Amino acid sequence: MKQCLLVAIVVATLGGHVWAVDRDAFTVTHYQLEVQIDRPTHVMAVTGRIILRNDSKLPQKNPVLQVSSSLSWNGVAFDNKPVEWIGNDYTSDIDHTGGLSEVIVTLPAAVAPGVSVTLDIQYGGTVAADATRFTRMGAPEELAGRNDWDQISESFTAVRGLGHVVWYPLSLPAVSMSEGDTVFRAIDEWMARHRNSQFDARIHVIGDDVKLCIAGVAMTSSCGEIGQVSDPRTGGVTNEVTNSIRLSNLGTMTPAFAVADYVRLQRPGVTVLHTPQNQSIAKDFAAAAETNELVLNDWLTPPALPFVVIELTDANANPYQDGPLLFTPLRRADSATLGLLLMPVQVAARFSSPRRWIQDGLQRFLQALAVDRRAGRKSALQFLNEYLPPLLSTEAAADTGPSGSKDQSQNTLVNTSDEILLRGKGAFVFWMLRDMLGDAPLQRALAAYRPAQDSSPSYLQSLLEEGRKRDLEWFFDDWVYRDRGLPDFRVESVYARPVLDDPNQLSLVTVTIENRGTAGAEVPVLIQTASGERTVRILSPAHQKVSARSQLPGSPTKVIVNDGSVPVRSSEYSAYDVPANATQP
Repeated sequence: MKQCLLVAIVVATLGGHVWAVDRDAFTVTHYQLEVQIDRPTHVMAVTGRIILRNDSKLPQKNPVLQVSSSLSWNGVAFDNKPVEWIGNDYTSDIDHTGGLSEVIVTLPAAVAPGVSVTLDIQYGGTVAADATRFTRMGAPEELAGRNDWDQISESFTAVRGLGHVVWYPLSLPAVSMSEGDTVFRAIDEWMARHRNSQFDARIHVIGDDVKLCIAGVAMTSSCGEIGQVSDPRTGGVTNEVTNSIRLSNLGTMTPAFAVADYVRLQRPGVTVLHTPQNQSIAKDFAAAAETNELVLNDWLTPPALPFVVIELTDANANPYQDGPLLFTPLRRADSATLGLLLMPVQVAARFSSPRRWIQDGLQRFLQALAVDRRAGRKSALQFLNEYLPPLLSTEAAADTGPSGSKDQSQNTLVNTSDEILLRGKGAFVFWMLRDMLGDAPLQRALAAYRPAQDSSPSYLQSLLEEGRKRDLEWFFDDWVYRDRGLPDFRVESVYARPVLDDPNQLSLVTVTIENRGTAGAEVPVLIQTASGERTVRILSPAHQKVSARSQLPGSPTKVIVNDGSVPVRSSEYSAYDVPANATQP
């Protein structure tokens, strides 16, 4: 009985210890890692040092360190002495395996708030293709594998960081893909907290082929440094290729790398790392990137460094972009399709913002501008509206209560982590601003934008209003600062009368529209006659009726509110066939 009681006390103590830890207490301010990659065995072995700062308000004695569940901890040391730690399997979808290998470290003394501590670490294991976090939710294995393609193997090696493979230590509370955007929100919050952290990792790969190349985020221009080291498997000497990831602001990019027998294609503004058999496709990518420059040069300053395209040798893998880096299979496609794929990474090479709606929305917006230049406004708006169905679903999901009311301070463009809102709604915001202000004011604001000065959500608004009398507060309040939903326009009435004593037989047309939605917008209204058509723009606040007048030849036959440039809840009543008696003698 005493032995059972003792066991119970130990378990209770450990359980209390696990539950008492604060996984958000420490910020890693500096990583210094040495990473050994053995492709034939799928193994990654990591040694190194990390500096942790206590950013909580209380002294902390128990830092938490997490890596992928496929990796195992071998040791943690403080001041060159091993420290006690408790290993723990921790379920979380920030890793492709759906779990983490966690250690809770016990330091010799508590770390005061604001004070840093340095730990030496060792861990390692295998990194194999794994999509458990998706398949356990019921996703088909093949589809899940297209997103979670990270693995180490001789034929295909590519490893991304947080959100895919946790190959460097961090600490986050558990999150699940089944709980909305909680995974993405947790990642965004961690990245924001580590925005100024330094990351240094040296990647070592042993291989007989001297063409072996390691490429990835913030790596040196050379594919790798070739050296010779002893081969523990044969006792002889073999080639070793090394390369380094160096980030002075970890929170802006996710450390990622790929290993393959790449060939480098260098063009002004772009580097394409491709396998030898895909040289012609790589040239097509470079040519499409050059075509995009025609739009980019009108809107953004030239890039300081070229953006990088790294080939994924798995043809079924979904592309992945992180800033000016794009992992993608090199598939044959027409220039327009390749241009759309490359535009976001080209924008990221020229423009950065700590606000994701600006960064992601601008990328999608410039894709639409490229379509506009190539095929016209109608095609560009069709491209933008590809995001409308999921945007409607996202807005509907945010509604609460039987009245359809919502907390307008939640899920705004300022604080959301939802990709649909960031990229989809964000792009519409830029397009509407362009329609309202014109190209030149928006281009000037983007040229004046400085990420380091963006300390307030209204920073971009102030740049757009600078030197002009146009008040944009209502627009940003409805579309950016709050989640007011979407407009819902209908044509209320159309009235026309001939202009007296007019030799050209002009009609004075009055159009009244009602916005039944919860957000206001300046919307285009198309008035058609037998001899032509004219577009007028009407500022239509939420829950109000407004009218506009215009002179045009002949009598109106049809009125259409919104050409697709404003995302709306419904287009059911956007067209109005004008009855003959609407024109008064």
